Amino acid sequence: MKTARLFKRSQGFTLIELLIVIAIILILIAIALPNFLEAQQRAKIANVRAGMRGVGTAIEAFRTERGVLLIDFWEDGGGVSSPASQRWREKFGRVGRDPAFQYKTFEECYFPLTSPAAYLTTLPIDPFNDPSRSVGFGENEKGLAYIYFDNDVLDPNPANHDHGVEYYAPGGPGQVLYGAVPLKSEEFALLSVGPDRFIERTNGYSTIRGIPYNPTNGTNSIGDMVFRSSGIPG
Repeated sequence: MKTARLFKRSQGFTLIELLIVIAIILILIAIALPNFLEAQQRAKIANVRAGMRGVGTAIEAFRTERGVLLIDFWEDGGGVSSPASQRWREKFGRVGRDPAFQYKTFEECYFPLTSPAAYLTTLPIDPFNDPSRSVGFGENEKGLAYIYFDNDVLDPNPANHDHGVEYYAPGGPGQVLYGAVPLKSEEFALLSVGPDRFIERTNGYSTIRGIPYNPTNGTNSIGDMVFRSSGIPG
């Protein structure tokens, strides 16, 4: 007598079971993705802070050897007889473009750090900056690099020493600080536009520049990260 073999018919997932599995996967993604993006943003912020410290060290080495600061983005122009153009010829060894003519990108401020002595091996890059648009100053003031500015002797007008990055607004018994602390004489600073990718905000009646970034307000909150040569907070 032949023994009959019984084969159990394999069953696939039903439509309801597949929908349940997909729903669970989507829920897990919804939970994990924000945490992943948050961690990615925090890592980027940490890299920016470390990068600015490295660039600051290079600028200090340059100042020690050359006896001058860089030419920031708002000290350019003015023609070949301008103090900026004179510094470019006499102190910078004509490295980069003559600041007698206006710079086009933030990176141009750093060209003297690359040659003949390589204070920087590569130009600094702000991962939050967008070279395709202005980040808040003039129409052509854009680029990839951190924004370099200083309180230098090139511009004799004290009102221009911080180039509008600091901002004080009246309030209470004195002044309420909204922006970066004003720079001391011969102090320089580097600014990253931060997660909001802008250097400028309007508070309803005026423009505020250089609002300090604070991660306690949220990783993607408004504000700019500032490195100062004095070491004090932005």
